[in-house]
Amino acid sequence: MGDRETFLFVYGILVSPEQVVATLDHPFDPERMSGAVLSGWERAWNVASDKVSHPERTFLLPDGSEFDGVTVALGIEQRDGSECDGAVIPVTGADLADFDRRERSYDRVDVTPSVTWAGKPGDCVVHAYVPRPDVRQRVRDALADGRTVCIRKGYIDVVHAAFAQIGRAESVTRLTKASRLPVRELVIAKRG
Repeated sequence: MGDRETFLFVYGILVSPEQVVATLDHPFDPERMSGAVLSGWERAWNVASDKVSHPERTFLLPDGSEFDGVTVALGIEQRDGSECDGAVIPVTGADLADFDRRERSYDRVDVTPSVTWAGKPGDCVVHAYVPRPDVRQRVRDALADGRTVCIRKGYIDVVHAAFAQIGRAESVTRLTKASRLPVRELVIAKRG
């Protein structure tokens, strides 16, 4: 990274300043977040999460029983002519290490030439998290195996609220690849 300013392009739940704060070990000023567009990529429901990938997380059904299926979160995939909106946040090397731990189902990639925003420094580097191939395959395998696969309503609610905060409420749906997966009410079980 050297002397170049470094940014992270976020396009899903990390558009929420609260989620950024929960990831970093220091305060974060949401005013440092800028709306941005990633060209040649589209947002898609393609990241599988279950007890194998995230054993520390338990989801409960409305009746209080444990959900044993697969939840799907947002990722991005390359697609010519597409664009994905989101935000960029300035980050340090330590910040990226914190995000790498959180985003362990993703690879961090350099997307500098594909990201635009007002005030983008000429000599900067921009990273984004792209779902690993095995994580994307886990969605397909779960569906083929007949497992319950869904999108968690609480996740959608946080994403939509975050995009509303940056003035892009309508675009999150318009610029997200459609999914036929059902949306379910699941809550995260409280620990200990």
